[in-house]
Amino acid sequence: MTMQAWTTGVALRHASEAPQRPRLREPQGADELAVAGVDTRSAVQLLDRLLEAAPCQSAQLSASDRDALLAALHRRLWGDRIVCSLRCPACEAMYDLSFELSQLQRQLAEQGEAGRTLGLRCIADSQGLRFTLPSADEEAAAAQSGLNAGMARLANGIADDECIDTETLDERLEGLAPLLDIDLNAPCAECGHSQLARFDIQSFVLQRLLDEREGVLSDVHALASGYGWSLGEIVGLPRSLRRSLVQRLGASPADWG
Repeated sequence: MTMQAWTTGVALRHASEAPQRPRLREPQGADELAVAGVDTRSAVQLLDRLLEAAPCQSAQLSASDRDALLAALHRRLWGDRIVCSLRCPACEAMYDLSFELSQLQRQLAEQGEAGRTLGLRCIADSQGLRFTLPSADEEAAAAQSGLNAGMARLANGIADDECIDTETLDERLEGLAPLLDIDLNAPCAECGHSQLARFDIQSFVLQRLLDEREGVLSDVHALASGYGWSLGEIVGLPRSLRRSLVQRLGASPADWG
């Protein structure tokens, strides 16, 4: 992974009226080991560790902008292609669903509406109706209220028009601030049976980091044994440099996922 890739900014749509392109730095071992789950709090904590020149804390960004950052992180760590293993409910065969992350983002953008950003998480549609997207803290508070009460609580704080119903509000937000949290058509490669597969970029990226935790610990052990470095020195190395040094020791794990 080149240094240029890590210094390229990621475009945020809802951070402010002026374009914002904060940078993601390359994760260090300490960042990878700090991931504790796949929930929004874990995503926010990871992004806060990696973001540079950000207009605000990650918790204040819209969910759509957080998804854009996590998508950029996936491309820089593992590439643009997403591969998910599925089991067919009809023939029980295992097969892969694969797609390009950037292509999915383009499709969602083309299907949506280019709203006008008025301020942090505040957007207006083509008719001038204003929407204030929830922050991560507001999402968490709503989740604690239960599904129905939580959805109503969020809806009350999003649209200026109090008469807009929840279904219409969901449709408007899907167009103005699409999330990488969708159902994808995934026909079985063996028998052709079609099923829907849920893809959520937040859970996908965080789970990949969790799955690599043992690999990070193996790196730590190899470098500590080979060079006599301390834990702090090793987990402070950029991910690509750490892996390169482990390979030089001939101790690279067989499968990085």
